Amino acid sequence: MKNNLRLLFFLCLSISLLYLPCRISCAPPQATIYIIPIKGVIDLGLSAFIKRAVNEAKQNNAQAVIFEIDTFGGRVDAADEIANILNGLSPIPTYAYVTNSAWSAGALIALACKTIIMNKSSSIGSAEPRAIGFSTEQQTTDEKMISALRAKFKATAEANNHSGNLAQAMVDKDITLIKVEFKKETLILTQEELDKKKNQYGEINLKDETIICPKDKLLNLTADEALDLKLAASVVTSDKEFLSHVAEHFSLTTEQLNILRPSPTWSENLVRFLTHPIISSLLLSLGFLGLFFELKIPGWGVSGTLGAIFIVLFFWGHYLAGLANWVDILIVITGIVFLFIEIFVTPGFGIAGVSGIILIITGLILTMIKYPVTFPQLQLTNAVTTIAYASAIVFAAMFFSLKYIPRTSLWKRITLQTKEDKALGFQIKSLPEDINVGKIGLAKTMLRPSGRALFDTRVFDVITYGEFIAKDKKIQITKLEGNKIFVEEIKEA
Repeated sequence: MKNNLRLLFFLCLSISLLYLPCRISCAPPQATIYIIPIKGVIDLGLSAFIKRAVNEAKQNNAQAVIFEIDTFGGRVDAADEIANILNGLSPIPTYAYVTNSAWSAGALIALACKTIIMNKSSSIGSAEPRAIGFSTEQQTTDEKMISALRAKFKATAEANNHSGNLAQAMVDKDITLIKVEFKKETLILTQEELDKKKNQYGEINLKDETIICPKDKLLNLTADEALDLKLAASVVTSDKEFLSHVAEHFSLTTEQLNILRPSPTWSENLVRFLTHPIISSLLLSLGFLGLFFELKIPGWGVSGTLGAIFIVLFFWGHYLAGLANWVDILIVITGIVFLFIEIFVTPGFGIAGVSGIILIITGLILTMIKYPVTFPQLQLTNAVTTIAYASAIVFAAMFFSLKYIPRTSLWKRITLQTKEDKALGFQIKSLPEDINVGKIGLAKTMLRPSGRALFDTRVFDVITYGEFIAKDKKIQITKLEGNKIFVEEIKEA
């Protein structure tokens, strides 16, 4: 019996060992693909998310990483940082899937990928560096900035086997691009390169000259144009078609792709929100306005607390984004201390006040510039613009508040409107001048013995000498003691 059981055990084990390789060989192959979204404004909060997602893809041995792009652009330094992160993915294949727009900083990220695939309705290009100003139109930066960015675009494109001339024409509108046929090969040349080839080989050998991008116009390509110029490897009409194209690269079907889609965490989204140029301006404006109103109200209240919270959020967001550090924050705090010394300690406005303002502005500018500074002038211009907008809002609100708000009843209720008068024995008198002994009014409420009375169109708290006076009875002021109004009923004959 034991021999039979032992034989049966070894028989089952042998069958299992023979079946296992079959199971392994018959299991469908898979490729792990990461799809990372790049949407909205390109900022340093987004670059932090991209870095985390790329590290995750490396750890999980991803066979390909796809960057799903739909953006009008954003910070150049953030796009430069993302492009460097993408370069670190090699030898993992990288795809730029342009679903709608890959403009400005988005174009640099697309060029940093090995393969560009575009949706039929998408476009890529228009990457001239711009600084936001007070006018309705954005201001073009100087030649030095354009030259640096043009070189970055060209180097990034050529490192990933894309046309360097197409890339630099997206940045510099002074470049003229021409497509020609040379020795049965299609070339994309600048006007200078074309003239040089004509001198070297003769015009007869250069055929079908077509201007791709004329001078004074930035290059922006539709999907079909990008495909024709071999910038895009393929043009698709849907996400499914795009995934089929990726699957073919691995000789698989789309069902065999193990697709992972990382998304930004709430903290990364919060950093992106707090470091947005408009939100940064608002946080600064509301923060300093809160502190200003707190100076006008006795004690510490809601406005000071909210102001402090807004300023903390401003610095916290920029700190998490890698912009601010403790030195920048310390400079701003020192500036605020100097300003408070000027207001509360030293009379007039002198060295402490001027030094405080300079320190605050310097600290705020440093808070919004990334270290090391890659594109200094553009970063500096954007930082100064943000501070300028915030300052304009603060000064406008301060002017309005000083001129109109003190006249409102709400302001009079929450602020100290009175002062001690020596003539009254250092008693506080806040009653209007026309409220005097002998003035006749009407009991607005039952006086028992205190209540409210109407004099002309204004209501005041009053008190009797102990007697009760019914509502709507005529009364007369008989005595004023500080802010106390003593009244008596006018007896009708």
